[in-house]
Amino acid sequence: MNFKGKIVIYIGGFGGIGQKCVEQLLKRDIGSLFIFDLICNNEYLTTLQTEFPNSKVEYVSIDMSKVETIENAYKIVMEKVGNIDIVINGSGILNERLIDLTVSVNLVGVIHSNLIALDHMSKAKGGRGGLVVNISSLAGLVQMPMTAVYSATKTGVINFTKSMANPCYYKNTGVSFIALCPGATITSIIADLASKSTLPEYYEDVLKTIGKQAIQTAEQCAQAFMKILEIADNGTVWSIEGGDFQKVN
Repeated sequence: MNFKGKIVIYIGGFGGIGQKCVEQLLKRDIGSLFIFDLICNNEYLTTLQTEFPNSKVEYVSIDMSKVETIENAYKIVMEKVGNIDIVINGSGILNERLIDLTVSVNLVGVIHSNLIALDHMSKAKGGRGGLVVNISSLAGLVQMPMTAVYSATKTGVINFTKSMANPCYYKNTGVSFIALCPGATITSIIADLASKSTLPEYYEDVLKTIGKQAIQTAEQCAQAFMKILEIADNGTVWSIEGGDFQKVN
């Protein structure tokens, strides 16, 4: 994929993985980057605008638990630039105490975002097609008893993505869908994981049953992310673990 001049939306772009991914995208001379997030990181936004003056970088407020804010965010982009080429759904929360919010943000919000994006990007509706990337998790591919609710949402994201990639949809819309599944990555989302786990009283015992995972930095994850975007076919699902990536189905 040639990224030069593309109009990109990154939802959750101020997160740990998100920041490194948007930097990688900007290094490839995209035309416009719209970072959708709940709260603006003004300092980081200014840094991006300064370091990448050839790309337009803007923040748009969004609450992935409220569909009206998702609709409004996309509307703002369309009013400003008229088209969307790439959408990355990278927002998510991990806290098993917040069941309804977790499902709302990680799955329901992602579904709404996909369908709203498709409505704007579809060639059948005047768009120019493009790519939607849904960031799932390794927890969506394997059992993760410490984070059962989180895992359920990420499994849902994978199956939704594969369903949206149906050849009939792609033939008519020109929009492809892929899912990326990062493994354990050093970001704030895994901080204090024991207290946020499904059943904290059994966390240590359960942890012993799942074996060791390859840990990666957000930078390693972002580098793999870009390599995948360059080669991924519609409907493919990719794991990113320990900085390495592979197609899983």
